[in-house]
Amino acid sequence: MKKILVLTVLLAISGSLFAQNIYRRDQDDWNRPLFEPEGPAGPGIEMAYWQPFDDMVGYSIYGSRYRKAKANRNWGVFFCEVIAPISALVAIGGIENDTPGATIVGVAGLAGSLGAGIPLWRKGRRELDRMLDDYARRYAPRPYSSSISAGPTRNGIGLALNF
Repeated sequence: MKKILVLTVLLAISGSLFAQNIYRRDQDDWNRPLFEPEGPAGPGIEMAYWQPFDDMVGYSIYGSRYRKAKANRNWGVFFCEVIAPISALVAIGGIENDTPGATIVGVAGLAGSLGAGIPLWRKGRRELDRMLDDYARRYAPRPYSSSISAGPTRNGIGLALNF
């Protein structure tokens, strides 16, 4: 009898663990619009449900600010990871072949690409991080927390479990 009672209690607890899963999405949820143009507080962007921050959410909420930050970051990455190595190879080739023109062009290209690429990359990444922080502060679900407290009630002392 005790085994059946323990099994019943464990099944009840395990079934209630996921009763309020906010991350679960049914098939119908994928067909719902991401944003409702008219929210309960009036015009503006209200979330129909929470979605992780991606390009669609970034363009929908932040618009040209998101586009500019992403373009800055992408150009910075391009300058640092494509143009700078090519310029370094040109400079090394100029040194090995004893051609000062190619060496000067390669060093100038390397300095220019790193001098422009690193600030662009950093500026774009910083702006994207600011938008992500703002999005998380406004729209991300809050983690559940629980607390237990004791205090006076109308009928004496009470114990409250808040979750």
